[in-house]
Amino acid sequence: MPVTFEQPLHNASYPELVYWFITPETFAPGQAAHDVQHIAKDSRFTFAFLTERNGVNFSAMFPPNDFVPPSCPHWPPWCNKFSGNAKSHALLANIVKDAHANGLKLGTAFNWLTVDTEQKISFNEAQTVVSSAETTLDDRGHATLTVGAKLRFAPPLKSELLRVYVFTKTADGEYDPRTLEDVTTKAHGVARIGDPTTGLMDVTIDLGPRYAGKTVVAMQQTWLNALDLQNDAYIRWVHNALDEYRDVPLDGTALDEFGYTRLLGNPPWRGLFAGEAFQARFEASTGMKLPETLLAMRYSPSGHPEVRIRAIDKYWDFLRTGPQRIEMEFNNYSKKVFGETTFAGIHNTIHNHLTNDEPWTSGLNWWIIPRQYGMSDENLSISLRMGMLVSHPGNIMYDQFYGRDIHMFAEKALYDARFNARIHYHGYNDVGAWGVDLSTEPLLKTINPIEEKIRLLNRFDPAAPELPLLVVFGMPRLLNWYPREADRNSFDVNGSLLIEEKAKALWDAGFRCAVVPSDLIDNGMLRLDDHGVPVIHGHRFRAIVYLYPEYAKRSTLSFLEAYVQHGGALMLEGTATRDFDGEPIADRFSSIAAKARVNSFDIANLDKLAITKDPLQKIGGSLEDGSVILTDLASIEKHTPNDFSVTVGGHNFRGSYEGVFAIKTTKDGTIEKLACGQCGPLSRDGREILRLQKPADLFIRNDVGGYRAVVVGDQGSNSVHMTK
Repeated sequence: MPVTFEQPLHNASYPELVYWFITPETFAPGQAAHDVQHIAKDSRFTFAFLTERNGVNFSAMFPPNDFVPPSCPHWPPWCNKFSGNAKSHALLANIVKDAHANGLKLGTAFNWLTVDTEQKISFNEAQTVVSSAETTLDDRGHATLTVGAKLRFAPPLKSELLRVYVFTKTADGEYDPRTLEDVTTKAHGVARIGDPTTGLMDVTIDLGPRYAGKTVVAMQQTWLNALDLQNDAYIRWVHNALDEYRDVPLDGTALDEFGYTRLLGNPPWRGLFAGEAFQARFEASTGMKLPETLLAMRYSPSGHPEVRIRAIDKYWDFLRTGPQRIEMEFNNYSKKVFGETTFAGIHNTIHNHLTNDEPWTSGLNWWIIPRQYGMSDENLSISLRMGMLVSHPGNIMYDQFYGRDIHMFAEKALYDARFNARIHYHGYNDVGAWGVDLSTEPLLKTINPIEEKIRLLNRFDPAAPELPLLVVFGMPRLLNWYPREADRNSFDVNGSLLIEEKAKALWDAGFRCAVVPSDLIDNGMLRLDDHGVPVIHGHRFRAIVYLYPEYAKRSTLSFLEAYVQHGGALMLEGTATRDFDGEPIADRFSSIAAKARVNSFDIANLDKLAITKDPLQKIGGSLEDGSVILTDLASIEKHTPNDFSVTVGGHNFRGSYEGVFAIKTTKDGTIEKLACGQCGPLSRDGREILRLQKPADLFIRNDVGGYRAVVVGDQGSNSVHMTK
């Protein structure tokens, strides 16, 4: 058997990602070249994404070179020196040149392409936020009230009254439609001055005694110093930013945590995003007037809950297109400028939960942003990450991770590897508030041995993980709490569903699953094959747990009907009385529920879906093609082989390994490919079939010409003996 020796093992198939912070210190003579050499020679990272920190700005055009943000009067003196000038451009070009000369790939996070900027945005291009407040008119038909909302970053530019309505209130959030009247021209609003985080406005209404006791609702619009994602100015901004680096042969481009302007950290949040282009596109796509829709999201005519349901659903459906629109344009134009093989990064998870400010920022588009691989950050729960893995073309996914405990990196890297998840390390020279500086020798001594074992798995090029259970949650129900006020959380979404908690409980119980939103049904990514089997990107699932179908789109209902008609294994949690447009569907849904095998979320009843626990849950993971991956951290740390016994394709394999072991076989037990750290003797069904002269990291593949092996070590320092 031909044997090739590599020292160290070269990486293959999947890049080993690291974030590299470009700080003022990077501009010191020779520092960038030193860092390139260090990453390329002393670490196992093969692809670095550059990101600005501490005042550095790669953009030479925005903001202007001489601009010092008035909101940051205490910026250090080097800020203006390095912010947005030709020196930044030259530094990046030289880093890329040096990186390529050292076999390292480089990408850049275009962090200045954010909705929030220090340069003045024109009113017609700005994002706005609409806030509302209500009060009761006194016996003179008079009232004063304050309306406004707080934002995290973007300062208010101006505030104006959008609409003022008066009506007879019949219940909380309901009114007599015969009494609804627009009195905007009779109201007077004065914006407060001096508070940089609000667009608060004091509103006075005098309507006369005949309006006494009626309810008045004031809707105010505040223009933020942030670009409207629906405005074509944003597209031009994307093009200009990428064109600025057209002469630099970048290997990847990234939008990191991209989305709308952030909310403040002290909810409750009750605002609604809008803007001039937002309104025009919303009305063109829905046929609904935006101001009236915003009112209907808060108040519905008595006896017509469908008005409010439809308004909320349609608004959210459109709002979520904003970040996706820019993500798509950024991806497409990146490939046009830098080539079709340009690596698309990074994640757009922001605060990593379904029920915080994430929907308002990223639009919860985690599963559909244009990436080769699913991407997340900060250790998002693994069942959600598996949903992102199957929703993208690649068989692995990346989780950007940072922390102050280096041992956590090691633990996470090997556990996640069982399910084809990789770490995007954060960051190479992290000396700030995020985590540890991975460039130091003690930390690389911890990470490098782990990544050397991960390289064995990358060479193995595993199939996607075996995920027999698909968990689908109803996105409309998550975003629409109406009519139960008790379900409305601090971020104005449904906080009662506990979707993440249920998914985690499934995983922790040993049931391997992927979590996706109902969006994937509605956009056609999740479909049924000719046999009624659910499929996403070729990944097939044996059963579905569907959580909260209320307000489902008709395409979702049709999918569920077809699934149960084919005899699909379905567990339902929640009922559906109305659809996405607010129309009654109780009868239609009852026929679906009648064919479901289980009509409540109950882990104890998963056997009714013919779903069993992963037999490898304590030691590894199974893959779709029947292969397995085992991992063990202690064996690396103690340099002590880990003995194992595992059944693959009906055959028992025994042996020992350090760190990782992966194997794929034919039906008769013949090895197709194998990756093993410090591989010891391997037996199949009690008969030894593989032995090295001495344990070593090993990769074997049965190619057309027969077996070929790669051994980590010096040329000729080992031998491999193998029998069929």
